[in-house]
Amino acid sequence: MTPVTPTQSTDVRNDALRMLSNGLYVLTACVEDTLHAATVSWISQVSFQPPLVLVALRRNSHLAQAVRQAHRFAVNILGTEQEALAEQFFAHLAIPGEPADLAGYAFRSGPGRCLLLTDAAAWLECRLAAELPTPGDHHLLLGEVTGAGIRRRETPLVLWNTPWCYGGLRET
Repeated sequence: MTPVTPTQSTDVRNDALRMLSNGLYVLTACVEDTLHAATVSWISQVSFQPPLVLVALRRNSHLAQAVRQAHRFAVNILGTEQEALAEQFFAHLAIPGEPADLAGYAFRSGPGRCLLLTDAAAWLECRLAAELPTPGDHHLLLGEVTGAGIRRRETPLVLWNTPWCYGGLRET
């Protein structure tokens, strides 16, 4: 994620792509004894039956590798007042062992051994169902929702309402 500044030069494609609605989530996975977490924004529901979500993760990211190895992941859905929580996980976090917290935030292990942040407004626990081929710079991972919970009914944190951006075309 990067802050948006009015002086950045962009073309209309960047501006239009950045207007797509994207929430901010903390995606977690557990590989053996290492906990992985990072803030992500490209997640979408793609099926009712079975319930599926599509997650786009950078092709060379440690998080994509962790999800692939774990075959499971959790999507921690953030509320509008949780920018600080989102920012804490901008850089991929990998913590070995059994820590008491995750970057200062309490968590519990879900039924599928996914990390669920107890401060998140809601969560989805997913089984990796497929990885879809793409010519792009992000992996497309399809997750079957195997568990879910809502801790607080509130408006989700949306990228547009923050000082950050993720999307559009990279400037070269």
